[in-house]
Amino acid sequence: MKYVLCGLFFFVFSCSNSGEGDRLDQEKMAQILVDIHVDEAKISGMEIVSADTNLLLFHELEKSTLRKHQVDSVTLVHSFNAYVREPKEFIKLYERVNEIMEQRKKATETSHR
Repeated sequence: MKYVLCGLFFFVFSCSNSGEGDRLDQEKMAQILVDIHVDEAKISGMEIVSADTNLLLFHELEKSTLRKHQVDSVTLVHSFNAYVREPKEFIKLYERVNEIMEQRKKATETSHR
């Protein structure tokens, strides 16, 4: 998992800056980030020893997530960079990510009863 996060941050910080107007709106960005974090959790749960295999699996899940949200990886990276440069907006974004995760958790618990 730490390799996945390192890879994501490498891509985030290696790309050029984009303006705030180019970023995805908070709700769409939050939905994408939730799905990415769920993908990371799935991979972590597999307990695969090989970092290369983890990274390969993550990239495949990430491609699927981006197709689902109809967003390309460049737009995601530029949007993430725009939020990172605005700490208050970044905090609001992750507060929304946490809300969505809680909602999904409750929905899952309810459906399993």
